Amino acid sequence: MPESREPSHKSRSHPFVFLAAVVVAVILTYPFITPVLLSIITTYVLYPIVKRIEVHTRSYHIALGILVIIIGLPILFAVFYLSVNAALFFQDIQGFGDKIKNVISGVSDAISGIGFVTYTGYFMSAQDITARIIGFSISLVSDFIKSIPFLILEVVVYLFATYHFMLNGHKIIDVIKAYASTLPAEDEHFFSSILKGLNRGFDVLFLTYITTSLIITAVSFVGYSIFGVPHAFLLAILTGLFSFLPILGVWMVYVPVAAYMHYEGNILAAGGVMVFGVVVLTIFIPFILQPYMGAKKSGVSSLTILLGFFSGPVIFGARGMILGPIIFVILETIIVEYVRYRISEHENLVSAEQS
Repeated sequence: MPESREPSHKSRSHPFVFLAAVVVAVILTYPFITPVLLSIITTYVLYPIVKRIEVHTRSYHIALGILVIIIGLPILFAVFYLSVNAALFFQDIQGFGDKIKNVISGVSDAISGIGFVTYTGYFMSAQDITARIIGFSISLVSDFIKSIPFLILEVVVYLFATYHFMLNGHKIIDVIKAYASTLPAEDEHFFSSILKGLNRGFDVLFLTYITTSLIITAVSFVGYSIFGVPHAFLLAILTGLFSFLPILGVWMVYVPVAAYMHYEGNILAAGGVMVFGVVVLTIFIPFILQPYMGAKKSGVSSLTILLGFFSGPVIFGARGMILGPIIFVILETIIVEYVRYRISEHENLVSAEQS
């Protein structure tokens, strides 16, 4: 008579239908992966604030609604404002480029007129560089105009997902923990390493973006003050806030500022703000300083953070600024945790055999 087997709660059972459903869910979610991840990070960071607001409102739903409104209104207002004035920004950038070209041509003609023909080539190169920068700026504004409908949709997904995770986050975590407890020891450890990597990735991103936003605020204030931009302190605060929202970005502040300075007739200040914005606020701080700080603030290898910040945008585009670090941190955590687990298991087996 065949021996009866007790049902195992630790069986390695991952039905194909379940795995297929997970893969399909990831594929369908990918177009909105950036706002979803941002909503998870927002929930992770702001949940204690909602609990404090709940003390005064005596309703968690009301407290949560207030927080979502506080987060959503500035974003929607900024998108609406830039959408309405996008055509004006386009015209100002084009006019700004034409004036710079005229200035460079005038200087080149003057130098040629006094006999220094050899040096006019430098100004033609400068004219070409200026044309490329202006062309890039125009392309940036054009791309923004085309992406407005999808951007609004991303903002809606971000706000709704934030509300959902704030409301049901603890239930989701409980279900994940309950599922992990049904797995074999090795699978459970693998699953926990993924969660640990996510937690590290969110910590790195949050701490890095907070610190970076503060630095961008301070640097922006100095830069705007140097170029005589009105309301430099307020604009610096806005620049810092927009740097914390990768859906938007710091360019949505300094490009309108440069356009305004050009509109006021201050061509030198407009050019200075654009160069300062592109070189310092868009390239140096996000791509050099931010990865360095991310490595300093986590227990993850600095090479992992750097690869995440640099490879992410190359592979995934703009959303890679968020996806890259998270994926690389998760991968390193899984590899390191698994190697440690196997070494520990081997050492325990050797100790058991020796005793």
